[in-house]
Amino acid sequence: MNNDKEICDFGLHHGEPYTALPATFLNWMVETNHNKSHFAKNELERRIIAVENTFGESKNL
Repeated sequence: MNNDKEICDFGLHHGEPYTALPATFLNWMVETNHNKSHFAKNELERRIIAVENTFGESKNL
């Protein structure tokens, strides 16, 4: 799923892409089992992979 095009349609972050939302908000969505928590889970996973890839690349330098 491409979260770049998914826009939050509720609350404080209404109108913002999920890729721009704070991790605390995404975590809240997951913890409360919000009806759109799948977007939050996907975005958090994308961020984890990005960090792992960054650190994986730096180990090879």
